[in-house]
Amino acid sequence: MTFKIKAIYFSLFGFCSLAIINAQKKVPFAVVKADDRYANVRVHKDDYRKIIDKVRMKKGDVFVYVKPAPGETEWLWIMYPEKAEVEKPFVRYDSLNKEGMVNKDRIAFIDQLPAFTPSKSKNGKSLIFTDNNNPKIPTAQRTKVVIDIYPSNAGFRKQVKDAEGNFITIDKIKPWGIKNEMPEGMTEIKSIRVQQPGRGSVFVREAIKNMFQPTMNFENIGVTSIDEDHIYLFMINGSGENRYTSLWAIKEGKVISQILLNNPE
Repeated sequence: MTFKIKAIYFSLFGFCSLAIINAQKKVPFAVVKADDRYANVRVHKDDYRKIIDKVRMKKGDVFVYVKPAPGETEWLWIMYPEKAEVEKPFVRYDSLNKEGMVNKDRIAFIDQLPAFTPSKSKNGKSLIFTDNNNPKIPTAQRTKVVIDIYPSNAGFRKQVKDAEGNFITIDKIKPWGIKNEMPEGMTEIKSIRVQQPGRGSVFVREAIKNMFQPTMNFENIGVTSIDEDHIYLFMINGSGENRYTSLWAIKEGKVISQILLNNPE
């Protein structure tokens, strides 16, 4: 069974009224829960009941929820990226080529995990998310994720377009949030910073490259976590046919992966 990412995203929200995923509200991402060290994914071919393999996902691993598994009450159909044998420090996934079933008791939806408190900087160009879930931790020592959003200079970068005038790459990287022109006043993510006592980092450039028209609306962005070592940032950016969703996984203060999905309005 093969799915296209765009079709997946439409399908996801059509199932949100079902009791099995009633908690899922904004984005289709889920994660292996904190109280589980791993979760097995049943891999199928043709007939979904025919199991041909099992993949072990570790605590904190992220995937995309598709729908309840046909004929099952305890299993969900998911899609997930194929990891390289030798893991890289950071990987951006803009397609998902693996699928299977996972037990719903092993997973938690990203946007239903404990959330960080949002605020904006005084100049209005930075979004700040603070972990206020444990009031015993002094304010100055609480984890923060800061997203800096500024006017884009993409108009001065090297652009490649197809025969119809649509952007293929900007500085050799696929652009997100635009199609065949750059709107006036276009913005982009300039940096994302993780601030944690004793550790923290600035996102590597590959994790934010060519992410245009990022949201400034707290309804479309959130930071959650399963513990201090596993933090997740999701954003629904752009608009109309150029809308897209991004999820970053942050482990031990550093971004390790990103999943990008097209989801036109």
